[in-house]
Amino acid sequence: MLWFLRNYPDKIVRLKRFIHASDFITGMLSGNFSVTDYTNVLKSGYDLHLFRWPDYITSSSGIRRRWLQEVVPSGTPIGFLKAVWARALGLSESVIITAGLTDGCASQVASGAVNPGDWNTTIGTTLVIKGVTKEEVYDPTGAIYCHRHPEGLWMPGGASNTGADWVTQLFKGADLAALANEASSLIPGSHLAWPLLQKGERFPFVAPHARGFAPEGLSDASLFTAYMEGVAYIERYAFDKIRQLSGEPVAQIFSAGGASNSDVWVQIRASVLNLPIRKTKNVSGLQVQQ
Repeated sequence: MLWFLRNYPDKIVRLKRFIHASDFITGMLSGNFSVTDYTNVLKSGYDLHLFRWPDYITSSSGIRRRWLQEVVPSGTPIGFLKAVWARALGLSESVIITAGLTDGCASQVASGAVNPGDWNTTIGTTLVIKGVTKEEVYDPTGAIYCHRHPEGLWMPGGASNTGADWVTQLFKGADLAALANEASSLIPGSHLAWPLLQKGERFPFVAPHARGFAPEGLSDASLFTAYMEGVAYIERYAFDKIRQLSGEPVAQIFSAGGASNSDVWVQIRASVLNLPIRKTKNVSGLQVQQ
């Protein structure tokens, strides 16, 4: 918002309201652009404790209150499907449009992690952990932050720079099924590795200068095994920290993302975590109907 005001002062006279990307979609469908949800406004400065826009946003920034949206829990009805879309999509105009939520929170809810003690781990390019707690989790390092649950609970989580990108970058063209099969005979492995391919880590700890590592001279299968176990240990580190900060139990973990396609990797993670991992039927965000 501040960037827009500083870079496009000539357009301020035409400015009606600031909205989030998800609000553009719900607004186009319903015609109501004036409402947003708890999750999208987290990084717009909204106070999720007092449920209001803080005074500092409008008192000294140049942002006007009339440009800010009404904030409601995700899932709150905000209107009905516009006639033009109903005709185009072959749907009824009585379809209810609701306030949305961020992509990460949508993945969490879709996995089934919606009750206290439920957590979702999505391992795609990165590793993202999100769950539900009764109380807000405060992390002084900033690695964990909290969204607000639609029912008043909290949805803490964080995203690591380490995930499954090493699979596509380091084992491109390899027979992954064969490597996983060979890895099943090697676990538990005897080598430690941290498959961080870029500089810096942000979760479960903040380390801007962190670098990954792996032993030299390993066979492809041994390195593949060490990397799968390395990600599992990072996941365990994250949940140990979550328990310590929240004082609440981790009851079950729902798993999504491309890494969940590997039964061997899921078994490694369940063994390292000593917790049941519930694999979702559709592990990725894109499903094509044949």
